[in-house]
Amino acid sequence: MSLSFAAAFIAMILIGTADTLNKRARQAGIPIGSYLIVQSFSYTLVILTLTLLSGGITWQRADIIYGLIGAIFGFAGFTLMLHSLTHGQASVNYAIFRSSFVFSAAAAVILLNEKMPPMKIFGISLAILAIVSFFHIPRGYTVKRRSMITALVAMVIAAGFQLVIKLSTQVFSSPLSYILIMNLFFGIFALGYNILFGTFEFPKATFLFAPANGFLMAVGTFFYVVALHQGELSSAIPVIQLSFVITALLSALFLKEQIGIRKALGIACAAVAIIVLGII
Repeated sequence: MSLSFAAAFIAMILIGTADTLNKRARQAGIPIGSYLIVQSFSYTLVILTLTLLSGGITWQRADIIYGLIGAIFGFAGFTLMLHSLTHGQASVNYAIFRSSFVFSAAAAVILLNEKMPPMKIFGISLAILAIVSFFHIPRGYTVKRRSMITALVAMVIAAGFQLVIKLSTQVFSSPLSYILIMNLFFGIFALGYNILFGTFEFPKATFLFAPANGFLMAVGTFFYVVALHQGELSSAIPVIQLSFVITALLSALFLKEQIGIRKALGIACAAVAIIVLGII
């Protein structure tokens, strides 16, 4: 097992758990702007602590440039996903969102000259099949259809985010310092969003779900960046993006979402895809 795969696998579990908290936060009616501010603050504290413990902050121009670009893509994708979860199922919408790896992996092959051997193609194909198995829109469910369209837009933005992160790994000072500057920009965007659209209302549930999500996403993002730093995007990202399987399982356990035959097939395909991508 490579370091890149191990980091990607850990990131998958952490991000999948964090995504479940996002859906629960939407069910609790927490304002998105308030959620973003508290989540970002918690995220920054975790990354800042880890950065200081690992030797301190080291920034150069590339960190700032790629940090800003990454924050733009990350904030847009994350915020749109929160909106999509208001009237959509976590297991379905995150399957859409996580399918972004199809586009980013293709971009890595075209732009970064990454190889695509048969076993990698097989593993990615299984991951795609897993995602397709989660797509199901009941007839007449127009609200859910709109939420899925929002998730689809977020998915395209997420593909751009993944490519930006991969490019940044070639020039940044260190993973933690880069993540820190990126999230500082993210926090500024969150504050601006709240000024424009929010009411600065912070229900008690905000301080339960947002800090927990911030912690999980901070550690998950660290392993996410390490996975891309140590390996190819087209190998690491499919594993990370299968986090929707963790979200589906936790949503079934705690949010009472149903797992039918189609989703069970998707989970099985995802498990095999992880094994295949882990051994290449």
